[in-house]
Amino acid sequence: MLLGRGIDRMTSEGIKKMEEFALLQKDRDRKVVEIIYTFLLATRTFRQIYEKHQQGSLHFSELAKFVDDQGKSVLFILKESCHNLFRQGNPYVLEKEQIFDLTIGSIFHLAMKMREDLYQLEFYGPKYLELSHKGDGTMGPEDLILQFTKITTRARLSISEGIEEIDALFQGLLLQFQDLLVEYRENGLLIRFFLEESDLLQEVLGKDFAGDIFRILYGPEEVEGYRLAGESYFRSAFYTRAIKAFSRALEKTPGDESLQLKIYLSQGMEQFYSLDPLQALGSFEKCLPLARRVEFLETYRTMVRNICQKIQEEFPGRRKTDKHRDLVKKAASLQRQLDELPPAPSDIYPT
Repeated sequence: MLLGRGIDRMTSEGIKKMEEFALLQKDRDRKVVEIIYTFLLATRTFRQIYEKHQQGSLHFSELAKFVDDQGKSVLFILKESCHNLFRQGNPYVLEKEQIFDLTIGSIFHLAMKMREDLYQLEFYGPKYLELSHKGDGTMGPEDLILQFTKITTRARLSISEGIEEIDALFQGLLLQFQDLLVEYRENGLLIRFFLEESDLLQEVLGKDFAGDIFRILYGPEEVEGYRLAGESYFRSAFYTRAIKAFSRALEKTPGDESLQLKIYLSQGMEQFYSLDPLQALGSFEKCLPLARRVEFLETYRTMVRNICQKIQEEFPGRRKTDKHRDLVKKAASLQRQLDELPPAPSDIYPT
């Protein structure tokens, strides 16, 4: 008896730790997506700034949107996000993540220096130039004017050198970016991001990269990207998007019964929450024969059982005259059939 209690306690503690780890992993996955999204935005913004500099039309207000020290710019947000997640000393941080963090930090400090130089040129330079041309003695010693001329000349040179250094660092990061993304191939939120932000991916990384992103991450098993996205959408209750992702996966592996089961399951959930319980039960029934041949997790079975129970509790159907009688009977029958299925593997994930 004591042994049984000990096993129960260890099982409970083990499940709790697994749930805590799953929550921590989900939080990290979310932060990784935020970093990648911000990195892509920062890369796009820098390219616009670089082009304006080449044209001689870059203004301080435009650069201020790219970098500042007040937390309002895209580069500041990226730098802080990287420092928080990829900080050195964390045993779970990869070396390539640390390199990414250090490079972003270097870009930030170079950009801040460029920002100060551009401020000198745009706000102080014209005033000094105006006063020096007056020649009425209001400027004071001529060597002061000469000194400021040297300062502005150095500022222009510093901006030109700085923007080229930043461009080289961004180019280097983009070359490493593909290798870094492979480390996140199990991040369902990131795969969803790739599907939803394909235009941004194509704009920043190029049409070939964006079009081949799943092949790059999964090689010949690129179907896993769509499968993983579908799972992530399902667990976040985006059932329509889950259906689309699972269907795209099924197109690449026709006849995959596991994918077909998940499509039926997603359809049932979407139909139920679209106030069509009869259609939902019909979709769930299609899962039953497949559930005897492929994995049908206990988590998913519990979801269907809960819906069957909810239908029986909320719809009258005990009397022959009740219009929902057939619906309630179908829900009860489905619930019994679920209970008759062989035991299912359990899974742990945060809801």
